[in-house]
Amino acid sequence: MKLVYWLVVVAFFTASCDMILNFNLGGSLRLCQIIMIVVCIAASARVIQTGTILWPRGSNSLALWMVIQAAFIPLSGVMSIGLTFFALLLFTVVSVLALVQLYGMSEHIESLMRMYLLSYVFIAAIGLVQFALPLMGLPSFMVQQWIVHGHLARISGFSYEPSFYITYLTMGWVMLVELRYAKARITQGRLWKWATLLVTASLFLSTSKTAWVFMLLEGVLRFVPPLWRSLRSLVADIRHGHIVVRVPGRRLLLGGIILCAVAIAGATVLSRFISSPVIFLSGSGVAGQPAHSLNTRLDVFRQTLEAYKEHPFIGRSLGGVSIYIASRSGIEVTTMEMVRQFWGFPVLLDVLVASGLFGFIPFLVFLYANTFGALKLAGRHWPEERAKWLRALARAMIFEWMLLMVDQNLLRVYLWFHISMVAVVAYHLEFAPAPIPLPARRPDPASFGEPAAAL
Repeated sequence: MKLVYWLVVVAFFTASCDMILNFNLGGSLRLCQIIMIVVCIAASARVIQTGTILWPRGSNSLALWMVIQAAFIPLSGVMSIGLTFFALLLFTVVSVLALVQLYGMSEHIESLMRMYLLSYVFIAAIGLVQFALPLMGLPSFMVQQWIVHGHLARISGFSYEPSFYITYLTMGWVMLVELRYAKARITQGRLWKWATLLVTASLFLSTSKTAWVFMLLEGVLRFVPPLWRSLRSLVADIRHGHIVVRVPGRRLLLGGIILCAVAIAGATVLSRFISSPVIFLSGSGVAGQPAHSLNTRLDVFRQTLEAYKEHPFIGRSLGGVSIYIASRSGIEVTTMEMVRQFWGFPVLLDVLVASGLFGFIPFLVFLYANTFGALKLAGRHWPEERAKWLRALARAMIFEWMLLMVDQNLLRVYLWFHISMVAVVAYHLEFAPAPIPLPARRPDPASFGEPAAAL
């Protein structure tokens, strides 16, 4: 069933596509969702063939939360919208379980993980091309926002806007950084090093303040602990009357020089188009810049919070939150297009309003299983190669949920693909034998391989 493997890969590569590969088939469906219908059928065949259903960690809580969502559909306000949302949610959850059935015990888990990482590298490369073309005086494509119109694009890839782009790409960046830091075999080699730098550059050049904050956070989490240990060691050495001064190696020095040269060259190019760097803070309210982005989010947050306070124990179902929020302002929501104008914000508060206080607890248990629970599982199997993958996936999942506190909604396809990969790798690590490493390939023995035969 090699075809199914490549269909899953195509779904990964197109998960963030909002502007293209989106079809109206009695409702908006993305190519990756259409593909997952075939994948679900293949997974059903596998279950029938083996007579076994693989049940990953957190599934009991997820199933209970789904039952609660179904029970609250009559309270959604518009039954057709409530049913549509539940059907989409159910299909999404079934898709997660389908990938676990196909790859939870598969010997091709390493190939799947590698292709999942490559999907982020591909979208990051698209973003850099989108950014570079206007700087060279050439027309760009699918640019939704500009820093300087016609010259300095805000990277959005195939997404609706830059905030959607960075919410997607940050997961890939966190995974690649973690895997390189952990010296995981899957990302060893020169090509993966350049791939990590490429994703880093694309995320930084997105000019998203949110992306910069989370990149800074990751930097602090990476460098502050070792710096603190080094400082304590230095103090101890001074007390004992000796100091060791380490001279930077040639490669580190050369890398620093190249980085400074690229930064200076980039600043020189950008100075041709912008008069002041504070323009990058637009929408934040910092340095005298307008705060429209911040104010909009705060306003929607207050509306969602007030909606929860009004009925803290009775949920409205996932499809009913927007309807309920709009109704409190005297607006009647009748179509899916109107629903998108009244999303609950942030995502966890949206889920809280949809589920009620007690219905929210199973969702939190499911969330824990795929974040900190997955981290603990990886720690118990460390330093096995798959444990390094799981740790990277779990850290990216934690970052993603922090990002979802400032944007997006729960039903983003790439969010659930990532949940799928956490579940697949966690199940494989816990119950399947370690996969045989893929054969070395020239010229780079640990670069971008693909399976000779895959499920």
